Amino acid sequence: MNRITKLSTSVFLLLAMLAYSNTEASAQEINGRVYAEADWKVSKGFHLNAEYQLRTKDSFSGIERNQFALGASYKINKYLKAGADYTFIGHYANSTGKFKPRHRVAGNLTGMVDAGYWRFSLRERLQLTHKAYGVNHYQEVPNHLELKSRLMVKYRGFRTVSPYAYIELRNTFNDPKCDANYDSSTGTWSGYEFLGYTHAYVNRVRGALGLEWILSLRHALDFRFMYNYYNELDIDTDKSGTMLKSLAWQNPKVATLCFGYKFAF
Repeated sequence: MNRITKLSTSVFLLLAMLAYSNTEASAQEINGRVYAEADWKVSKGFHLNAEYQLRTKDSFSGIERNQFALGASYKINKYLKAGADYTFIGHYANSTGKFKPRHRVAGNLTGMVDAGYWRFSLRERLQLTHKAYGVNHYQEVPNHLELKSRLMVKYRGFRTVSPYAYIELRNTFNDPKCDANYDSSTGTWSGYEFLGYTHAYVNRVRGALGLEWILSLRHALDFRFMYNYYNELDIDTDKSGTMLKSLAWQNPKVATLCFGYKFAF
């Protein structure tokens, strides 16, 4: 690694540490992720990939999920890439530790443009997640449809490292929707009515700083810090959908440290 690359890497890591110290102080929780990814170039523009990822619970208090993904991508031209994948998610509930498996299918379309050493990209990812366990249908939808919109910038002017940053919005399209009246004097709800799975809104905003370190032609490492702001409507009803116990917006702020390894065939 030459002197310029070392200096730029040091500056980037310093900025990342400053960003981390500022955002971690305002975060309510912190957790982590590690992953390993394999990419196989089948032909020009066409790739197959597999990934394993482990996520920790808040405060690194245990394992929150294990997930395995298989996917494919095709670069249509230098401006556009399409992909699809399947993910099995082995999720453990934070409160009870109960195993809650999920199946996810997704498709994505990425537009990109280069300006010198800078690459700007916009990815739209539509995903459908099936919860393969019993749910209260008045509190959560069994088949969750979401759209993730990610705007990313990456600098590729160094020989072995590529710093990047992105912001991502996650939109839910079919959360449960209801109507009810709240009595502030008693702290209770009345007149509850379930209105179906029609609630659409932005339920998470994520910002990230990262650094991809290319070790060789086949091996690379990825370091990333993410800051997540959640905006989720928490509905608590009985299983028959006749009584609403509570209805409140939850807005936790969560910091996430990520480390990944990439292998290319």
